[in-house]
Amino acid sequence: MDDPRRDRIRLAQLHLYVDNHLNDRFTAAPLTVVTAALLTNWIAPWKAATWAVIELLIIATYIGCYLRFRSVQPQPEGHAKWARRIGLAHGAHMASWSSIIVWGWQPGDFSSLIFTMLIHLGLISLTAAMSNPHRALLMSDMAIPLVALMLPPALSTGIFNLGLAALGGLYGALMLIVALKIHATTTQSLLLRQHNEELIVELERQATRDSLTGVASRRHFLETANAEMRRATRFRHPMALLMLDIDHFKRINDTYGHLVGDRVIRAVADACAPVLRACDCLGRLGGEEFAVVLPESDEGAALKVAQRLREAICEQSITVAGEALRVSVSVGVTMLEVPGEPLSHLLHRADLAMYRAKRLGRNRVEVECGHAQGAVAPRAEQPIASSSVH
Repeated sequence: MDDPRRDRIRLAQLHLYVDNHLNDRFTAAPLTVVTAALLTNWIAPWKAATWAVIELLIIATYIGCYLRFRSVQPQPEGHAKWARRIGLAHGAHMASWSSIIVWGWQPGDFSSLIFTMLIHLGLISLTAAMSNPHRALLMSDMAIPLVALMLPPALSTGIFNLGLAALGGLYGALMLIVALKIHATTTQSLLLRQHNEELIVELERQATRDSLTGVASRRHFLETANAEMRRATRFRHPMALLMLDIDHFKRINDTYGHLVGDRVIRAVADACAPVLRACDCLGRLGGEEFAVVLPESDEGAALKVAQRLREAICEQSITVAGEALRVSVSVGVTMLEVPGEPLSHLLHRADLAMYRAKRLGRNRVEVECGHAQGAVAPRAEQPIASSSVH
């Protein structure tokens, strides 16, 4: 598993761990109070009260740590830092409860023994059930009550006490095995979920991105253009549409082959990207033909963008067999003129302007409007030798 994927899985495991333990918000404080009251049967009330106050402060600390973790929503690379924080905060909670067997167990008092054993068996069971999503935290959480459960009886004399220590160790081992099995199953589920999410992202990318250039696919471009037209119509804002066609592309394919043709198409897309804004949409309609939607752009702004695109593409140089291949485009520009008009009208007008640019010499920008026509002269680059094909 690569590092980014592993970090995402571990962060997801930490989220599950925190979600499980956030239930302590409702149960930990009442359990603390009841346990302190029962402890007064074997120790002085002030000792039980002191333990309860300390434990309530610890509960507030680790619950606060959990809530900060959820509010911050850390990135996967921040997993280790938060795991340490949470491990320390919850470790203090486990140590506080496990300390009961050290000073709350009265040797020779059977009821005290049963009480403290019950506390620690409960701690181990709850740890197996709640801490299993995160392996490292599971092991640290389980170690403290397991040692507390086994050590005092093991250090006491008598077969009965040794039997209790062995029984506690076997029970703890069983709970740990069960927790690790649940952890493995949870991890597999997280891996499967992450794989499915990656597949969904890839399918969405394939549905919206052109496989050769990475720009918007024809379908996604048309959907975006329609959405922008509806928005422009609703708010009475200007919108422009550009049509770009690579000059002499058939000759490029016939002369250099389709692999070079693909390189030219990619180079054109790469040259356009830095010129456009984040809100603009560049799409490949098919073959060597591209289109651009320019929201919030009047005719003057659209013409400037069209010229910058043409110039950026002309500056591209593709080396083929040691020879520099210069590429140019003919650009057609049109505006959204009638509120609510269909996208097909804009595409048709932009197409007409683009074909007029080809007829007038290529490597130029032409404008097509419903009420007037205009042209912007090209700069002095020398296009590929003239041909009737486009």
